[in-house]
Amino acid sequence: MKIVVKVGGQASEEHFRRQHLARQVAGLASAGHRVVVVHGGGKALTQTLQRLGIETVFHNGLRVTDAATRDVALMVLAGIINKQWVAELEGQRQPALGICGGDGKLVTARRLTATANGTKKDLGYVGRPTKINTAILNLAFSKGFVPVVASLGLSASGQYLNINADDLAAALATALEADRLLYLTESGGVWDAKKKVLPLVRLRDIQSLIHKGTVRDGMIPKLRSCARTIQHGVHEIDIISPDEQNSLLRTVIKRESVGTRIVRS
Repeated sequence: MKIVVKVGGQASEEHFRRQHLARQVAGLASAGHRVVVVHGGGKALTQTLQRLGIETVFHNGLRVTDAATRDVALMVLAGIINKQWVAELEGQRQPALGICGGDGKLVTARRLTATANGTKKDLGYVGRPTKINTAILNLAFSKGFVPVVASLGLSASGQYLNINADDLAAALATALEADRLLYLTESGGVWDAKKKVLPLVRLRDIQSLIHKGTVRDGMIPKLRSCARTIQHGVHEIDIISPDEQNSLLRTVIKRESVGTRIVRS
């Protein structure tokens, strides 16, 4: 199977969590699956910006990214965090290729603008994927490597753009026609209004869950994004906790429902 795994938050930035997940990714690859790891690194980026005296500003959940912030994002995401993931996988004797969306023309993105109170807000060097070239991923698969992709891409004019890692993972999964997309998130799944995890969500039920208020707040855009990804050909999406013991292996190989499983029908 072709599998895209998105990791973020503490799962990406703390050594023992990376090691736990790297062991599982290596297990998936050794079982014959073609795995792509996608990561962000917002906490580490914010801490580095603070040390450099650069203010962090968010707008509707997106980091406003001026040129200085963009350059630090390149350093932290495509540098430190990406290479930490490569080291963890290599430590499990799984060859890994650390890249970002600018390598091999992997991700072409367009700059985003936001609207607030009827006026446009410039987010700076923030992008959304518009085109994916999977050649470098397929080359990595053919050589037995796990590609590890930092959430950055290039604009058509060659400017690096900061990309939301969830959006990038969905775009890569769609372009690869992946069998599975897995989001490792501290929420551990899609919650209902009582903060209980929904074990199974079918595509046809998503609009009803939103309309009835069964899911609320940040779960609404996450479910809508999952719906678009399923409609574009990804067979299944799982939202699971990185801290659940062997959650990746149990979800993919044993077919256990560890968090929320989203399917077409």
